[in-house]
Amino acid sequence: MKNKILNFLIFFVVVFFPTSSESQHIRNDDFLTRTEEKLTTDRDFYDQWMELITLQLEEQEEDYPLDYVMKDLEKCGPRKTAIPSINDAHHLQAKTIKFYGELGQLSSYCPSNYTLLQKGILGPCNLRSSEMSLPSLSSMLQLRGAELQKIESNQLDESLADQARDIGESIRRINDYENHWKMIVILATIQDGKASETGQTAVEVLAAIEELVKLVPEKTFVVVLRSSGSGIWRDASHQSLACKSQLAQWKVHNKFNYNSVWDQVEIIVEKNYRKPQFHVEVLPLLKDPALTNLPDGVDLSILGYDCAHFSERGLSLLHLAVWNSLFTRNSARESQYRPTASQVLCPDPTCPFIRTPSNSDMCIWTGTMPDDEFYWVDYMMFIGIWVLLMVLLIIIFYCICVTRRVASEKTPTKAFGASFSSIKFIDEDVV
Repeated sequence: MKNKILNFLIFFVVVFFPTSSESQHIRNDDFLTRTEEKLTTDRDFYDQWMELITLQLEEQEEDYPLDYVMKDLEKCGPRKTAIPSINDAHHLQAKTIKFYGELGQLSSYCPSNYTLLQKGILGPCNLRSSEMSLPSLSSMLQLRGAELQKIESNQLDESLADQARDIGESIRRINDYENHWKMIVILATIQDGKASETGQTAVEVLAAIEELVKLVPEKTFVVVLRSSGSGIWRDASHQSLACKSQLAQWKVHNKFNYNSVWDQVEIIVEKNYRKPQFHVEVLPLLKDPALTNLPDGVDLSILGYDCAHFSERGLSLLHLAVWNSLFTRNSARESQYRPTASQVLCPDPTCPFIRTPSNSDMCIWTGTMPDDEFYWVDYMMFIGIWVLLMVLLIIIFYCICVTRRVASEKTPTKAFGASFSSIKFIDEDVV
């Protein structure tokens, strides 16, 4: 009964209010003004906030740089030039993507200019990933051969459906858009939802998907980051009084971020939005996240000064985790995300596609490969199998030969009584 009610609720919201722009969101501009006011009127908050940004700066300086990501990705095996005979979402390679867009509050970051922050000059936390100097998902796709055209929504403070409409309409204005693959990444958090049953984040995400399928139903791959867990922000509130004060306004919103509704969204996605030309992939990264532990607490450097958005470093780490998740089989994807610098994954040489349920269990490449493109990995596997078969054949022949030789050299055993010829019986006549 509960599942039926949730299904009806989500269906009702998506069908009857898919384009609603009425917002109960706390706008970033309002938040910025409120924080600046508190810094000038609340001495305790000022001291706590200065302690926070000083700690963040120290932790960022101690961390090793993230430029290794692009260097390691360059070392991945050569990009296959063969085109799969089936051009669908389950055979999508990184280099095939033409249009790229992001929506949601987690697609932006806060500036970390310590000199300005120390003076109380706060830059708005709406800087896009395209402005990052650190690795991003789009820059990683480009490194793997994608000739990307980045599409951005007008305002992050709009509803997710409005942001999706901005991106979809921008793509539709480009000639021949329907013949190129598009990747839309939805990085939503509780800030993108409303403090209500029908306006919570999961429902808003579903409304955005519905908007995208209306506008760009051809060759579109949507990536959704499931953000049903609040562990990162809970850890920040426990670690920093400044974070606790700033995140207090999201408590009500956090109550309306039910795991059960996210589960229903995933079921709806599985039944309705996994088609060859329009596919939605839900990543469980933020299902049960937490901050990384340090000797003296937790790593707060991945968060911006408002503790709600990520810093540039934190957003880059999130994009790295999204990349790795996209090239990991569904059953093995991480659901307990820890924002740490991890090794970047290379696409599987034998299955260089973005993973979906269809190509996770069994990935068969139906495309053709040019005669002059034969990978040394495949060659070594062939040689290894051939050598193993030869060794097994030699062992079998050796065992057969040894068995026959032993059988031929073995002396026959005399029959019982053959040596009794010289024995005299008692009743035999003596000559």
